[in-house]
Amino acid sequence: MMGFEFHEWQTHLSDVSLELVPRENPHPGQSNVKLAALDVGCLVNRQGGKTAWCVARIAAQCLLPSYPDIARNVFGLDAIAKQSVAYTAQARINAVAKWNEHVQIMQECKSIDDQIVNVARSNGRECVTFRNGSTYRPITPNRQGARGLTLDLCIVDEALTHPFWLLPVLHPMLAQRNSATGCIGAQFVVISNAGDDDSELLNRMQELGHQSITRESTNRVWLEWSCAPDADVFDESVWRATVPTLDQPNGIELEFLRSEAETLLEDQFAREYLCRRSVATTNQIIPQDLWNEGYRTDVVVPMDTIALGLDVRMDRLGASLVACGPVDQYLPIEVVEARSGLDWVLERTIEVAQRWNAPVAIDVAGPAANLIPSLVSAGLTLELLQTQQVTHAAASFYDGVIAKRITHLNDHRLNDAVAGASRRAVGERWAFDRRGLADISPLVAASLATWVADNGQMQRPTIY
Repeated sequence: MMGFEFHEWQTHLSDVSLELVPRENPHPGQSNVKLAALDVGCLVNRQGGKTAWCVARIAAQCLLPSYPDIARNVFGLDAIAKQSVAYTAQARINAVAKWNEHVQIMQECKSIDDQIVNVARSNGRECVTFRNGSTYRPITPNRQGARGLTLDLCIVDEALTHPFWLLPVLHPMLAQRNSATGCIGAQFVVISNAGDDDSELLNRMQELGHQSITRESTNRVWLEWSCAPDADVFDESVWRATVPTLDQPNGIELEFLRSEAETLLEDQFAREYLCRRSVATTNQIIPQDLWNEGYRTDVVVPMDTIALGLDVRMDRLGASLVACGPVDQYLPIEVVEARSGLDWVLERTIEVAQRWNAPVAIDVAGPAANLIPSLVSAGLTLELLQTQQVTHAAASFYDGVIAKRITHLNDHRLNDAVAGASRRAVGERWAFDRRGLADISPLVAASLATWVADNGQMQRPTIY
């Protein structure tokens, strides 16, 4: 009726959530069958088609009383009672905006628009009224916005934004209509992409949904298109297994998803497109326990074979200079200087590099690149790493920690950088992400120095 076809996930959600089951001991005027699920939840990525599914589900509910054949042949009723439907989102302004969008879609469909007798748009009284008596309105997501309503269908969109207290405010509105004369069973729907630890309502519904999977009989439906908690969020095979509309007509193009992976922080990308809940430790790319094991005082940077890594914070509020030198199979690192401001950087870098005759590694596309001409003028040997080499350096540093080749002196500045480091996609590779709240310049500088020390022509002293 609306002129578009469902994606497979939308069809699956409809098929499962609209399952009908026999009503036990129906009273006179009650339907013979009813909706099996009182609660329905769905996690699916941003821009995956949630709006299309919601407006179709709402229109179908509101139009039910207009189809006497369905009333008789499916529900055993002379007529289906007029339906009351409500919708809410993260705030009233968002709920009303989406309600207006839904109304516009319905009005652009002639067969539905012919069933609409009135659209009230005055503030606080927004409501669509159908010829059959059904109504559809937005509600304010607060403790008072839904008081006094009785509903056949309530849809909570962007459920990740809501506190848990909203659930006992909205859910009781379904109680009377669930078994009322001429009704088919009420339904409470939450639909969203993933949230974080503060997404109380969504997380509670997800927990209940997961618990319901192990029960033989349940009145709850929970479907989610999400990646595993330990999945590599930059692995395109994970995208294909998780994003149900990837490279489909009216879906999300692979090239767009690649661009998003490069633009967003890792946990943001995982939450928005792979429906993985954000938690406090999600950002940390280097395992803390393995990093702690790298603390050694018997393997230190040698005095005569050193590479330096220099990095500047993205906000230019500080910088870090880190040394690395190979010792046997190990790559010990040491923070030479890491502090706020930039007035010290040139002088200190030149002093250390000349004293130890050490090359200085710099990301030519990073925030320290403007220092290159001054360092060249000072006669220093520079290792100018292109973006591809920077991604190799990050990956090699990570691998070195995992293989226990990287050793350190438990410097709090480097420890803090490791604890706060996430990654950003760069094509099919990744680099440490400077855009987070933590100062990761010590870690970036360490990865650059380590890359040069491990891949240069430096001699490797042995441990005595």
